[in-house]
Amino acid sequence: MDSMNRSTFAPAFWLPGPHFQTIWASKFRRLPCPKMEKERIELDDGDFLQLFWALEGNGPMVIILHGLEGDETSNNVKAMFSMIRKEGWNGVMLLNRNCGGVCNRLQRTYHAGETTDLNWLVELVKKRFPGKPIMLFGYSLGGNTLLKWLGEKGEAAGIDAAAAVSIPFDLSSSTDRMNRGFSKVYQKHFIDLLKASAKRKFLELPPPFDPGKIERIRTLREFDDRITAPLHGFKDAEDYYSKSSCKGFLKHIKVPTLIMNSFDDPFLETS
Repeated sequence: MDSMNRSTFAPAFWLPGPHFQTIWASKFRRLPCPKMEKERIELDDGDFLQLFWALEGNGPMVIILHGLEGDETSNNVKAMFSMIRKEGWNGVMLLNRNCGGVCNRLQRTYHAGETTDLNWLVELVKKRFPGKPIMLFGYSLGGNTLLKWLGEKGEAAGIDAAAAVSIPFDLSSSTDRMNRGFSKVYQKHFIDLLKASAKRKFLELPPPFDPGKIERIRTLREFDDRITAPLHGFKDAEDYYSKSSCKGFLKHIKVPTLIMNSFDDPFLETS
């Protein structure tokens, strides 16, 4: 890591503390949905991916990765697309498998360490837009995926720059953080989304686990232990966290990368 800087950012006086800021931004901040074109592409593995494009500028191409159970309507995604449009750039968001209310075909879905779909998209962008500068932007879970991919690729990444915001560098400690204090409110929100998504997906597709386990899940660690791990070939939640956390890949990143985390992020341990 070349440098670390402390921001001089000061929140609005009427939004004191991380919880007011988090809840206001999620529930009350209203952003217009930028103009995007949706593309569905069939994959060689029998599944499909959905991409959301904003191609109105002559500038670089920005690949956007959303957070846990996010989609093109997430506020952070809409804000990024608005910035891209203002700068005269272009953007594309990768909708993770089984997100956005659209069930994918395979048993597998997505997880924080799944980089194959990102790698596929980077290669697609290079092929469609030869010579155009490429930047990556990832938020939360998507940021972990981005940083892990950059570390895996090293010198071979073939992109120009990257930025990641609100990163759970250590998935195990971040998951435990969500199970403490007021952060349990956010955990329940995510668990409700994840359980609904899993139940919808496995109405017709038999899961490799007892479907009754879904309803009994109360924490993110339980979800990853009972659902994420068996779906994606991990022994258990801790095995998944150990192999998927980006922290062990940071030292291998060779692309100029900006990482932004808040000291009082209610989703993360102080990092």
